[in-house]
Amino acid sequence: MKLANVGILVPSPDLAVVLRAQISATGLGTVVLDATGCPRSRSDMVVRRFLEARPEMIVVDGHDTAAATEAVRVLHTAMPAAWIIVSTSILDAQVILEMVRGGAREIIPNPATQASLAYALQHYIEEREREHKSDSYLHGKLYSICAGKRGSGATTVAINLVAFLSEIPDSRVALIDLDWPVGDAAAYLNIVPRFTVANALASAVRLDPVLLESYMHKHDRIHVLPGLETFESGQFLTPDPLGQLLEVVAQVYTHAVVDLPPTLSRELVQTVTRVSDTILAVLTPDVPSLRRTERLLRFFAEFETPGKIRLVLNRAKKTDEITEGTIEKTLKHAVSWKISNDYYACAEAINHGKTLLAGSSKYLTRDFREFARQLAGFEPEDKRRGLLNLLPKTSSP
Repeated sequence: MKLANVGILVPSPDLAVVLRAQISATGLGTVVLDATGCPRSRSDMVVRRFLEARPEMIVVDGHDTAAATEAVRVLHTAMPAAWIIVSTSILDAQVILEMVRGGAREIIPNPATQASLAYALQHYIEEREREHKSDSYLHGKLYSICAGKRGSGATTVAINLVAFLSEIPDSRVALIDLDWPVGDAAAYLNIVPRFTVANALASAVRLDPVLLESYMHKHDRIHVLPGLETFESGQFLTPDPLGQLLEVVAQVYTHAVVDLPPTLSRELVQTVTRVSDTILAVLTPDVPSLRRTERLLRFFAEFETPGKIRLVLNRAKKTDEITEGTIEKTLKHAVSWKISNDYYACAEAINHGKTLLAGSSKYLTRDFREFARQLAGFEPEDKRRGLLNLLPKTSSP
């Protein structure tokens, strides 16, 4: 394995000696330059030294947060490909956000330890190897979920679909919560977000896989980009940043589920339909949902989405007065998947911050597992069809 070339920017030579020894002890990096000071512009001598040494990774001591933030900005402008690590004890989210916006790829504790440096180095090496393996580059699948009527369970469907997609071998899955004015995915999964989709969209111009992952929250086997936490307008949702965000998501994850807001401008619909492999319209077996879904389908039909729109009938029961056949006849559109009605299982999962993957409802588990498998392109699992399957098959005479 090729070691990473590392540069160090610290306030004193003594600290440089300590960091050099710690990096060497990890067995993952070689220090090619150590420098002191705080660069203010690309023309500073410190920046020139870094440009000459061309380190792949730069470790910046962040004891002085203002100086470190400025140094990160200057170094990132001069060397955009370098992976900048900041060692700081500051936990203030705004300060960290400014460092990330300036170009920091990772934040580690201060003082830096051999363990934290080893973790950062390993992360960089893995990312470097992934970028170099162009032959195995994957473009993931994007599934956008919407509903014509609020309360149809689109968020519940989105969360549990991504959970069951995570069962697929070699999958790497994500949930992107675009709902507004407030997204519920974080609350459903008992996540207290440090970053939300607004942060990712604000950084869309320079968003890359590493920066995206720094905004994500890990929940079991899924990665979540939470929705807004405050009642804000939807002005943050504009076509270009949204398109850039979703394109990077498709680079990083094999499967991603996007929870859409109930209303979208025509420009946003064009963006969503362009990047999505499938658009899942969730409805429930009642008249208001049926009427609103009919309008939703008419709206999407204006954007040339043949074959992309799939209906998901949620909270379905055998005793429903409005049947699957009635829905298909009314909407002139087939129902692709049905999700059983189990209110108590869903409420229990939400109240415990879990997905139905860990729940006790065999019907919902069955429905979501089959839903996820078929959507991802797997053949339906064989189902037993009564006692006749137990009889041996005989050939014709």
